[in-house]
Amino acid sequence: MKSFGKRNYDLNYSKRTGAYAVIQNDHRQFLCVEDMDGNLFLVGGGIEEKESPDLALLRESIEETGHEIQIGEVIGKAERHWVSEKYPKDSQHNIGILYVCELLEKVAEPVEKEKMRWVEFNYLEKHLFHEHHLYLIKQYLNIAYLI
Repeated sequence: MKSFGKRNYDLNYSKRTGAYAVIQNDHRQFLCVEDMDGNLFLVGGGIEEKESPDLALLRESIEETGHEIQIGEVIGKAERHWVSEKYPKDSQHNIGILYVCELLEKVAEPVEKEKMRWVEFNYLEKHLFHEHHLYLIKQYLNIAYLI
């Protein structure tokens, strides 16, 4: 598994495994969640105890977008270690499992209030928060990843 960043052993350790959707429209734009700071995140999130990655992704999609999704192939798995400004006492460890997905019908109003937006790859590349997610997307699109 490709790894980004290093664990800070002086801080509390916080590990989270999540399932994330790579959803593209007919214009090859990517569906993302945008936070208040302009950072982009893929649709998806943490896998709860006793929850499969597939079920977590289905749940997160409805919470974030209000839409059901069709989960396709697994793109891959990668991890990132970092210290968040929001949680400066925790050494964050995110393991991301990415899936190719298709957006289906809207079945509910989103619970989460972050803005959803379709973005071109060039914009995604500059603003996607998790570099390990970008790495997997590039692998999926067969784009050379330069470090």
